[in-house]
Amino acid sequence: MIRQSIAKRYAKGLFAVGEKDGRYKAYLEELSRILALFEGNERLRKALMLPLLEVQQRKELLSDVLRLTGVSVPLSNVLTILVENNRMTYLPLIREVYSELVDDKEGRLRGTIWSAYPLEGGLKSRIEQTLRERFHKKEVVLATVEDKNLIGGVKVNVKGTIIDGSVKRQLETLKENILKE
Repeated sequence: MIRQSIAKRYAKGLFAVGEKDGRYKAYLEELSRILALFEGNERLRKALMLPLLEVQQRKELLSDVLRLTGVSVPLSNVLTILVENNRMTYLPLIREVYSELVDDKEGRLRGTIWSAYPLEGGLKSRIEQTLRERFHKKEVVLATVEDKNLIGGVKVNVKGTIIDGSVKRQLETLKENILKE
């Protein structure tokens, strides 16, 4: 919870700058690129994310990386503050929160839909349309996951709201009702 609120502060700060200068999407791309760089290079990630080096050494290393990658000044400032405060481990969470802020700004809703079998006959499109109307969004993007344990039907998760129309859940509810009687 504390990590989430700290990450949210950094993400909101960068997003406010991005809204003001119109580059909020570009900052998301830069954040994703930098995060991928760190995740793809274990030595660099450890050097910057773990306090093995002195803060000044980590800042110099970060400065060199940022110069080579051409990262914008606002993102460079955020990353430098993260290094100074030993919070580089928050970067994946900051990127996630920032992405949610961009999605909100763009009227986009992301979620996951589970089904026992591949969705057929435009069912995914109909569910997306229903969610667009329910959550008042311009766009809904659902990742699909097959889960044979559902037996049939679908389960959807968007913004922490779970809509469970699976046969498995219906059977569980029936069992609970029978046991109550």
